[in-house]
Amino acid sequence: MKTYMKWPLLSALGLALILAAGCAAGNAIKLKYALISTDTPCAGEITVFRFEDKRPASALGKTTDNETITSLSDVAEWVGWALFDELESAGCKPKYRTAITAPDDELVVTGQVLDLTLNQTGVTTYKGRVSVRIEVSRGGTTLHAEKYTSEVEDVVVPGYSSEADILAEALRGVMYEAIPAIAEAAGK
Repeated sequence: MKTYMKWPLLSALGLALILAAGCAAGNAIKLKYALISTDTPCAGEITVFRFEDKRPASALGKTTDNETITSLSDVAEWVGWALFDELESAGCKPKYRTAITAPDDELVVTGQVLDLTLNQTGVTTYKGRVSVRIEVSRGGTTLHAEKYTSEVEDVVVPGYSSEADILAEALRGVMYEAIPAIAEAAGK
């Protein structure tokens, strides 16, 4: 009889551990991005190099219960691919590279993610902030360099919106300003 009692107890303990692990991952979000329309014409080839993650901390922020919010996605790739998609949507012919190996006459976009935060500010409200430094160069000459920052505070409605939507909206704010400046630099 003792043998049979151990299995249900061990099964229940195992199930509790699995559920606890699932709850611990509840504050980790997968970053996503949806294109905006900047109405900026862009022509020519542009190489986008993988951005660098220069954030002081890897955690995104905290909930009102002081629990850490983290990202399941690579932040630098998220920003770099969003920029790539926006340039392509504007009419450029972008290429994405993970190592700097471009000819001197090629237009190159590099950047650093300086800040990406998401903090719960109320029961259902969150504030997201994105800060990115973008540099456009050709042949070692810098054509444009600027720091872009966007902040969004909004309500998260389960089943309708998510915390990732707030960060995506903040990144769209950065892209709304950066894409015209990059397109202008490409025309130089």
